[in-house]
Amino acid sequence: MFVIRFLPFLLLFTCSIIVERPITQISWCGASIIYTREDETIPQFQGLEEEKTIFFITESHLIYQSNGTGWNQIEGLFEDIQVSPADSRVIYLFGQQGQKSYRTNDCGENFEEIDTEGFYGFRLNKMSWKWMLAFKKQQCDHFDVDCREPYNNQLFYSEDGAKTWLPSFKNCREASWDKVIEDITVPDERSIVLFSYENQTQLIYSDDFTNYHTLMIGAQGYYQTSKYLFVLTSSSNGGYELHYGHSKLEEFQEKLVELPLQILKEYSYTVLDTENGRIYLSVSHYQQEQSITNVYISNQIGQDFQIVLTNNVRSTQDGNCDFEKLLGLTSTYVANTYDQRDQKDKSTVISFNGGKKWESIKAPKHDSEGNVVECGGECSLHFVGRTESYRQTIYTVDQAPGIVLGVGNVGLFITQEQNTYMSADGGQNWIEVRKGSHVFEIADFGGVIVMAKDYEPTNEIIYSIDYGKTWKTKIIYDDLFMAQNLVTEASGTVRYFLIYGKTDKGEGIILKLDFSDIFQRDCKSNLDYDIWNSKCIDGSQTKYYRKKENSQCFNPKQMITKKIIEPCPCKREDWICASGYASQIEGGDCLPIVNISDYCEPGKTYFKSQGYIKLTSCVGGLDLDKIETYCPKSFNFQDLLIYLIVIAFLVFLIFISYAVIKKILIGEKNKVKNINQYNQMEFQEDDDEEDQQL
Repeated sequence: MFVIRFLPFLLLFTCSIIVERPITQISWCGASIIYTREDETIPQFQGLEEEKTIFFITESHLIYQSNGTGWNQIEGLFEDIQVSPADSRVIYLFGQQGQKSYRTNDCGENFEEIDTEGFYGFRLNKMSWKWMLAFKKQQCDHFDVDCREPYNNQLFYSEDGAKTWLPSFKNCREASWDKVIEDITVPDERSIVLFSYENQTQLIYSDDFTNYHTLMIGAQGYYQTSKYLFVLTSSSNGGYELHYGHSKLEEFQEKLVELPLQILKEYSYTVLDTENGRIYLSVSHYQQEQSITNVYISNQIGQDFQIVLTNNVRSTQDGNCDFEKLLGLTSTYVANTYDQRDQKDKSTVISFNGGKKWESIKAPKHDSEGNVVECGGECSLHFVGRTESYRQTIYTVDQAPGIVLGVGNVGLFITQEQNTYMSADGGQNWIEVRKGSHVFEIADFGGVIVMAKDYEPTNEIIYSIDYGKTWKTKIIYDDLFMAQNLVTEASGTVRYFLIYGKTDKGEGIILKLDFSDIFQRDCKSNLDYDIWNSKCIDGSQTKYYRKKENSQCFNPKQMITKKIIEPCPCKREDWICASGYASQIEGGDCLPIVNISDYCEPGKTYFKSQGYIKLTSCVGGLDLDKIETYCPKSFNFQDLLIYLIVIAFLVFLIFISYAVIKKILIGEKNKVKNINQYNQMEFQEDDDEEDQQL
């Protein structure tokens, strides 16, 4: 059934469709931004559609496609929809086994059948929509030590958009496209493969699907980001070790992740983030037959890991952690931790400086009904994490810096009482928007925020066009339904939302909410914008241009989120100890451990370190940089010995000279005294026993 409703008095156009079962996945064809399943954000530049085509798949494996005024059902049963990261107008519809699969290069105007029978695990290439990787199960014999679970897969590749396939490596466990293939020096077809050969697991890369270069022997798994390649291996104590190196594979030289708590057995790892070169790592340890999870952070060159958060909440099933980066902001994170006393109660903390310092989240002063929030002592705001929610409950988007939405409660710990909260300043201050849990979405670079209840049947939404200062309620459907999610196109430039859920009969429902008429103009003048400042982080402060709360206009669709990055005055935290210096405590003075005299030639100058290296881009403020200084006059033992010998020889010469001169003078004196009255001279011989007198 297809129903269109027009609500002119609401300034909101709504159309809906009822389908046989609830919706499980929605994809946007012609999107301006693609979010891949490997957590990459890929902008699209070529010929994008003004009106995006939408595909969705239901629990009964049926796919529907929007056609501008309605929806078409695609014939067949399907398992998955994937948008090409190389061209968002190319959509792959992967059929179930025994069913047909299709590819469209023009957002569904035309379809071409492709060959996917027996294949699974499709990997799309972000440089060309024609390139694809996939696996097929191998038939193994009992004598093949390399063909065993989970290494009983053969890798195939396609060069023509899945029409034909060619074989590649056997005995594979995992494979992927190189994540840095956008680098001009890296071939577009470079793949990374984990496979078994001669009873050894090997991590390799190949530029032609046949010849390869070995990265590591004994690998058990890997994960690649734009900066690092991480490789998991077994350790001798029964746990695991994590190695890492440069993400550009020709430059990969593995290093072992060395953590400060070596007494704890490392069981599993999750790479949380690699922002600005820092590695954020969640590590699950075993301690006294109990698993605990800590978060470690490296410096900006991926070294010197330090523990920054203990007892982080982590799933034992899939490795997911309650640790979220706030998108659109620099180095701001939210995490949940277990109470140290019982390892059961959970609380939420936030960091505004990249994880170096964590603090409780400030609770709002009033609730959504105007009542004063009674919150004293250690009471604060907490959010449900991804480890216990079917969806992410802290929500941010890159295109709306500073806007944060979440579901949680005020108290000492996380409870089952869940309300919906919002911050418009990057998590520093919060308001309670409504009682109860909601689904939410952000569009127009933060200019439009929409919510709907998801804890009970509803037929209405609330929305704000002034960063949450005020909210309006609108009816969107005649009957009540359970809202499951609220989405918009990833770039946030479209002015409509999709809300989907299920009816009381178990049917699926999807509604399109068009907000294009709530404003009559686009923002143009500087009077429509002001500047929002973030905190100083890593030596710099980011200033964002945002539409003013009272500006009655849309952000231009071609708008790029404008920001100004300015250096901050340097502080002690912007400096680390230089080579040859060390600090006994964190933030303490850096003291020399190497004598510069051993390396400096006397008479020349050198740049004397004060013991510090600037780690960030700060300017001015505390200056601990090196100073040009003359080399000290240093003496080694050999020089000192020669010097002493020369001095001793000179002293000896002086003594001998003195003795000789004295003797001569005494002799002359005696000659004068011994002249007799006859004017004759007598000679006197010295006696060793006593003086002789005349």
